[in-house]
Amino acid sequence: MTQPDVLPSSPSRAAARASRPPSTRGFPVVGALPRLLKGRLDYLVSAREELGDLYTLDLGVTRLIALNHPRHAQHVLRDNARNYTKGGLIWDGIRDLIGNGLPTSEGDFWLRQRRMIQPEFHRDRLAAMCDLMVQAIDDGLSGFRAAAVAGRPVDAERELPHITMKVILNTLFGSGITKEEAAAVGDALRYANDGILVGAMLRSLPSWAPAPGRRRFQQAVKTIDEHVFRFIARSREQPRRGGDLLTILLNSVDAETGEQMTSQQLRDEAVTMFLAGYETTSVGLAWALHLLVEHPDVLRALEAEVDEALGDRRPGFADAPRLPLALAVFQEALRLYPPAYWIPRTAVEEDEIDGFHVPAGTTVGVMSYVLHRHPDFWARPGHFDPGRFAPERARERHPLSFVPFGSGQRQCVGKEFALLEGQLILARILQQYRVSAVPGRTPRLQVATSLRTTGGVWLRLDPRAGR
Repeated sequence: MTQPDVLPSSPSRAAARASRPPSTRGFPVVGALPRLLKGRLDYLVSAREELGDLYTLDLGVTRLIALNHPRHAQHVLRDNARNYTKGGLIWDGIRDLIGNGLPTSEGDFWLRQRRMIQPEFHRDRLAAMCDLMVQAIDDGLSGFRAAAVAGRPVDAERELPHITMKVILNTLFGSGITKEEAAAVGDALRYANDGILVGAMLRSLPSWAPAPGRRRFQQAVKTIDEHVFRFIARSREQPRRGGDLLTILLNSVDAETGEQMTSQQLRDEAVTMFLAGYETTSVGLAWALHLLVEHPDVLRALEAEVDEALGDRRPGFADAPRLPLALAVFQEALRLYPPAYWIPRTAVEEDEIDGFHVPAGTTVGVMSYVLHRHPDFWARPGHFDPGRFAPERARERHPLSFVPFGSGQRQCVGKEFALLEGQLILARILQQYRVSAVPGRTPRLQVATSLRTTGGVWLRLDPRAGR
């Protein structure tokens, strides 16, 4: 029998009568962790095939309920979202870096911040930021240009973060940031981002206990703070009419309370935008370029689209609708390799999902990687097919079968910003270069804070005549 797409919120008495989910099998103490590390995320795909859409993932030191169906995502992220908060070690580790920014704040404070920030990512604001974005893309492509001139291959995964970092810096702080400042912030942010998961696991240790990487993580956060607070002070002392987000947020007033953001709140939101905007986009773009060179027919079609829409001129905001394949390629890369490959939440009160009991305090995870490959919603789920995102095909699917930016009230406010950025970066690269794979350099999936590769995404770049 087909189960409904919407799950009723069940009273605790009914939840208590529900059955326990099936569980993965593993080894004493470590549970299924060795199998997960060996099989990477393919282990989660096989676990769903064996145990069903909802099961307990036993990792020895911790257990969580894995959710692998769009109706589960809808229940946790939309319909009963009040019961599922961002608590637990993982979110505490993220708070160590971004403080009380939008992804980690809760309640009235979150609502106030959301009211002040969300309008700055609406369509009219994206149009105003587009020129800053394109200029940053062109500046950030210097590594591509140097490799092309020297006739050597380039590791796109290594170079793309420089581009997305430049985009974030330009749109957030304006173009007055020096290369040295950008490099310092970028290096510190990359290290701190990598240390989030390890730091979360180490939080259970006392502060005096030896913890590998803890001191360096704290130093990275200190470096980020020094620079970001200086950027904020500079903007307060030298107000300008720029289109950068910091200037806008400095002057923003909450319509309901009449309050403005403090420097600490601006810092937390700025670091949040750094974290959300630079690596997730660059990782998704690296996979998109790899998938394109592995599928020359799609690559040729995208080159033709870019040539027809843009010729040799710089793209603008009005060009985005003329680049539907560029957008679909980026979306399909985010489907196959979602940087946020799972979305953790903690149950405040006990609940019932699909007839299974969820005790209060339980960590649940919407497994984006698996949900994006669910065979009930994606034909040939492991196959690269940007045509899936044509409007007529997308309308046929459950709206939460694709959640790279989350969903519900807590959906990433920068979703449209990131999609536009991905579109424009792909278009700008293909305007200037013929890209092809480097033989013998095949990237492999690496499960870290986001879904990077091991070995990089190596490309050959042949400058296009007259570009």
